Amino acid sequence: MASILLESLRAWWPEAILSAGALLVILLGATRRAGLAWPAAWVILAASAAALWRAPVSPSTGIFFDLIICDAFSVVFRWISVGMAALILLMSKASSDLDRAVQGEYVGIVFGLTVGLMLMAEATHLLMAYLAIEVVSLSSYVLVGWRRDARSAEASLKYLLFGALSSAIMLFGMSLLFGFTGELSLAKIADALSALSESMQPGVVAAATLLLAGLAFKISMVPFHMWTPDAYEGAPVPVAALLSVGPKAAGLALLLRFMEGLRPLWPTLEPVLLLLTVVTMTLGNLVALAQTNVKRLLAYSTIGQVGYVLIGVVVNSRLGLEALLVYLVAYVFMNLGAFACVVAVVRDTGSEALEAFRGLAGRSPLLAFMCAVFLLSLAGIPPLLGFFGKFLLLGAAIEARAMELAIAGIVNSAIALYYYVNLIRLMYLAEPGHGQPVRADGALRLALALCLAGTLALGLFPGSLLTRIRPMASVILL
Repeated sequence: MASILLESLRAWWPEAILSAGALLVILLGATRRAGLAWPAAWVILAASAAALWRAPVSPSTGIFFDLIICDAFSVVFRWISVGMAALILLMSKASSDLDRAVQGEYVGIVFGLTVGLMLMAEATHLLMAYLAIEVVSLSSYVLVGWRRDARSAEASLKYLLFGALSSAIMLFGMSLLFGFTGELSLAKIADALSALSESMQPGVVAAATLLLAGLAFKISMVPFHMWTPDAYEGAPVPVAALLSVGPKAAGLALLLRFMEGLRPLWPTLEPVLLLLTVVTMTLGNLVALAQTNVKRLLAYSTIGQVGYVLIGVVVNSRLGLEALLVYLVAYVFMNLGAFACVVAVVRDTGSEALEAFRGLAGRSPLLAFMCAVFLLSLAGIPPLLGFFGKFLLLGAAIEARAMELAIAGIVNSAIALYYYVNLIRLMYLAEPGHGQPVRADGALRLALALCLAGTLALGLFPGSLLTRIRPMASVILL
């Protein structure tokens, strides 16, 4: 047993470092004897180095008694999780929404949530998957209610109630699935489902539907999206940015793991997922058109973006999974970049309305340029990274002859372009409300520069990213 644990830890260094780092910053925050910027930075750097370092184990080794797996697919989500945590902490340092007196607890919870995201992408066992989801969910509830005002408390309570219901639905689905198969390991569940009699098929499909419904809540898939705009609006801006990227990416990774375990049911589930994919991207983009609060606009934009990414799941091909992973990497840079711009504007104006961006180009030309780049990348305009990701997703749909997905993706991209360009219009063509430039501190400028570099450089030279992603996509084909 000791040898198994030691071998497991050799493949689990990033998560171990972040877990220890969470305890460290909470203790330092409680003593209030030192600043937390450097300890948090060293934890992120150490976790990043461990994520880049290839552990000396087989890439598909099951660790911790096969509860989780260290394979090439999970490596992508380690990168995404650690990179997201670094950018969120940089944005948090510049945000006016966060109480500095409890920054140790805040950073510790962000680190703990990041570990939960990694576990979601690595889980190969139903109980571990549920534990990882709850780590992310409980941390998210606390972070949404971090501001001491009625709006934040209301958003946190709504999020908690929706989350509790979705967790109960998922757990009921897991219990039914265990009752039918007698297994909790996803690989063994797939084998057991193949051997079940046809008379048990309706019950198994019901169990799988409940399981996937609970997970759909985490990724804001319609019709389980209702919590998203309220939670984003009530949360501090960096927390809204975190929720828009981290749980979505990890939830999609876990969805692929679940579908691997439920692959005998794929012919039955595929039409339902296809319909929900089209509805998700359409509803998200249409409702975004009517928004006047920038956080609610980005919330509905996130729902629409989830619909695009789900194309990679539905087509179930190598190109589809490559496109999914590429688009998730693009989404980290362009969406967090957009939220970083929101942090700067909200800190300067105290307003979350779209009108706060009026005339931004005249007051802060560089900030307006970066914001425009991120919005155009989200809209899928070349030569930015978002365009390359959407191009691959639509290409995968066409290759799989899923023309309804390709048409829906193209139409919704045109709809989304309207509200992204409307925000750019306000920045460049409207008269400014006041003439003072928007000031961003060093941490926020660094976050913006990193997001801009990723969006531009990887968009202009996407081959290097695709070369690294390609071998990782083949690991989890259904």
